[in-house]
Amino acid sequence: MRDDLLGLPLERALDVLRAEGVSASVTQTRAPKRTDETRGVLRVVYASDDGERLTVARFLDPIADGQQEII
Repeated sequence: MRDDLLGLPLERALDVLRAEGVSASVTQTRAPKRTDETRGVLRVVYASDDGERLTVARFLDPIADGQQEII
């Protein structure tokens, strides 16, 4: 698994893979009762070893909601 991609927003992960010359297929997963949810950010929850398969899930992004990130 590509641990370096886990948690990244989808677009950032795709940028990383494009820079490596990899074209990834993306599958979105979600909770059964949240099929119409559109808020939040798609983040990588799984990336195959070769980077060609990504699974993403939608997470509420505290930064987008005006909260500051705690480091």
